[in-house]
Amino acid sequence: IAPGDRILETGPGNGAFAGEIVAVQESVAYVGIDWSPDMVRQAQALHAGLIERGCVEFLLGDSQALPFEAQSFDKALTVHTIYFWDDPARHLAEMHRVLKPGGRLCLAFADRTFTEKMPFARFGFQLYRVQDAMALLESAGFIVEDVQQIVEASRDETGAVIDKLLNIIMATTAPAQPATNGAAAGASRCKAD
Repeated sequence: IAPGDRILETGPGNGAFAGEIVAVQESVAYVGIDWSPDMVRQAQALHAGLIERGCVEFLLGDSQALPFEAQSFDKALTVHTIYFWDDPARHLAEMHRVLKPGGRLCLAFADRTFTEKMPFARFGFQLYRVQDAMALLESAGFIVEDVQQIVEASRDETGAVIDKLLNIIMATTAPAQPATNGAAAGASRCKAD
């Protein structure tokens, strides 16, 4: 995250990452868009101070039809959302559209090898392996830069300890432009509430 970055999160839920994101550098702006009115209200209540300072915004909407101009954001992230997308290509194409040239996307999700064993998986979730998500990203015009797979211990519904495989994919739009310092003179850093 660089000073002056405008960052989009699709499906932020209650905005758990918003405060950390805007506190990293000066003049960082965060926009979260979620389809759930309840989650948007919860995020707005939780981050009222950051909203009042103009650092954070939460909107009701759908990531397959983002209400933003093309090339509006420097970076985007989406965490544990891909399972719910009926048309993942459309969601990713929209994120590609709103990212600036050289913009970066972080896509994070639990791997199919873990999620297919969970009881909720039979209720309409779309499950992915890292290779599947990489192919979707590349089809949407992204260039995959880095893939990390992290194993963390978790508990299932019976309380048994299980290993959860998490995928974190970093991708960029092309062509990548040299980084610039977009921080305004006298800019201030937003601190998390």
